Amino acid sequence: MLRTLVLVALLLAPALAAAQSPPDLASFLAPLSGYPTLQAAKEKIVSARAQLHAAYDPVALQASGGYTAFDNNQVDLDPSKPGVQGLPASGGQIAAGLTLRPWLFGDTADQADRSRIQLQQAELDYQDALTGLQIQALQAAYGLQLARESLASAEQGEQVSQAALAATRVRLAKGAASDRDVRAAESGLKQAQNYVADARGSVALAETTLSSLVGSVVAPAVDGVNVDVPSGTPLAVQRAQLSEGLADVSVRSATRSVYPVVQAGYTWNIDGQDSIGLSIESRTLQPKVDYAFTSPGRSFPQDQIRGSFQIGVSASFSPGVIDGLDATAAQLRAARDGVDAARRGAAVQKASLDNDLAQAHRALALATLQLDDARANLDEDRKRETLGLSTPLATQEAALELTQHQLALQQARQDVLAKTLAYFRFYALPLVNQPVSEVQP
Repeated sequence: MLRTLVLVALLLAPALAAAQSPPDLASFLAPLSGYPTLQAAKEKIVSARAQLHAAYDPVALQASGGYTAFDNNQVDLDPSKPGVQGLPASGGQIAAGLTLRPWLFGDTADQADRSRIQLQQAELDYQDALTGLQIQALQAAYGLQLARESLASAEQGEQVSQAALAATRVRLAKGAASDRDVRAAESGLKQAQNYVADARGSVALAETTLSSLVGSVVAPAVDGVNVDVPSGTPLAVQRAQLSEGLADVSVRSATRSVYPVVQAGYTWNIDGQDSIGLSIESRTLQPKVDYAFTSPGRSFPQDQIRGSFQIGVSASFSPGVIDGLDATAAQLRAARDGVDAARRGAAVQKASLDNDLAQAHRALALATLQLDDARANLDEDRKRETLGLSTPLATQEAALELTQHQLALQQARQDVLAKTLAYFRFYALPLVNQPVSEVQP
């Protein structure tokens, strides 16, 4: 009767373990938001966003000032005479400028595009880090569940082996078994005990691994987590495309450096010391307003000039400029080749993932069939033992075989999950998505 109850418990152990009601996947993965790797990725996003916002700043203010002390020659001047002024002992300058950025053009457009791509790279790194951590946490949860089920099965198998050894010793005393049968039963018990010891070690390791990721949060029922194969643009291709974008911006910037720069402006002299200027240049088309104060001020006849218009052209050229253009063009070609290589490599990797998942499903189907056979074998051996047509050793062996096939089935399920999660890493798609727009430092 005791043996029957033990065997029933052995068969029901996985079902009882799955009957628990742990939290949902989102709640389980929530503690990962504070993981150091993810925090570092968040900080990179915050930094990239700040740089992008700076590229769109509408105004920029500049200010400068200076003081000058004069070392005058000893000239005998009489300030009391008409038209004679004394030389000043010192002077100063104050200047302020306001640059307006009503639009992005030229260098400012390049900087904005570069900052935008760098933000996309930071967001992609965050998605990759988040996906990796979530996969680790879910696999750790499944590993813990597997370890606990393995421990329960191993403990039940140990009880069956103990019952088998006790029954064999009774049969030995009655002359219905031999010493060889007893040794076989003892060996089977030792094997079952080893299973228990190994399973306990696996549970401790799985608990430590899971705790390092999510702390003390209860793991979800992994069998109830539905994970379908996702689709999207492979991570490697996304990275290559962003690198191509940066190379394209570098080519634009290098090409613009060859063009002459035209400056135009107008300066209005308010009085002999104060002036206001308005200027613009062709490289960025940013209007600039300047104010300047100078002491001592302008003297005759310059103080009679009320305003002035300036226009100029500047250009610089060196043999190194051509080399720089060739270098950036080569970088762009390399980036485009990198995109093509990434697409080809991703296609091969996708085919490998498909093959691995198909193999895992076939292995799961086989493990399921073998477990059904092991259960049927154990049921048959129990009936034969009840009818006196078999020995407890046969029942013990069948129970150990059932334990092994239960573990094999769990391993096959875990392998299917792992092969499915590999697609999420391939595309950098988190299991529970946190939009990058919500990322805070």
